[in-house]
Amino acid sequence: MKTGTLIFTDLDGTLLDEGYRFEAASAALAAIRERGIPLILTSSKTLAEMRLLRRAMDLIHPIVFENGAGVALPEGYFRNDPGITSSTPLQVEHFGPTYREIRSILEQIRSRHHFPFRGFGDMSAKEVAAVTGLDEMAAQRARQRQGSEPGIWEGSEAIRRDFIAELTRAGLRAVSGGRFLHVMPKVDKAEAMRELVGRYTAAHPDIRYRVIAAGDSPNDADMLQLADVAVVIRRPDASWMPLKRREGVVRSPEPGPAGWQQCIQALLRDEA
Repeated sequence: MKTGTLIFTDLDGTLLDEGYRFEAASAALAAIRERGIPLILTSSKTLAEMRLLRRAMDLIHPIVFENGAGVALPEGYFRNDPGITSSTPLQVEHFGPTYREIRSILEQIRSRHHFPFRGFGDMSAKEVAAVTGLDEMAAQRARQRQGSEPGIWEGSEAIRRDFIAELTRAGLRAVSGGRFLHVMPKVDKAEAMRELVGRYTAAHPDIRYRVIAAGDSPNDADMLQLADVAVVIRRPDASWMPLKRREGVVRSPEPGPAGWQQCIQALLRDEA
């Protein structure tokens, strides 16, 4: 049986730096494209945001958006259509309730308990730009939610636990990711990754895939636990996200895309 590689990667703090740039990983991205390795962007970002990044990176592979709330697949991708490009139309699949439904649940919870959570839906594009560092046009894309609601928590840790308990009772969950608390369905990046790995395996039954996953935040932890190789990206404060697993873990010496590149290049050398 032949062997192959799949790479699932977080964006913010991982393949993107604090200025949302990925140029420090350009050499590794070029090597991945040259080898034809699927690189699946897997992020809390919206599909609108990720389409642009995917095109800028010249990628043709699926997208996992909003922490696993859904996936976007290029038309014909798993039929091995040779004409797929970064501009091929994407087919969207959702794994949970819609954004409108999530916002409705949030409104009900906040009306009863007055929890100090401000989601992107409570902010203008200008306010989202201020808390994210994005320009207003990019902030508008960040507000085009489909299946999750990121926001700012403005209360104590004790009240936050009460908030999370109420979300759980309503069938939702809250995940910390970088600067934001993400209210989302009980789905995650790991489940979306498992689904896509199954589709790759079904489409290519003669290939045994090694799955690499890279991330830096708690919303990446389950995905990294599930992968064959977990790439933990160093944070700007020089710490690494803790993982339960001990074997098959690579920790980057540098933060962001520079560290991502170091780890991915080393893993590709091992594969050669």
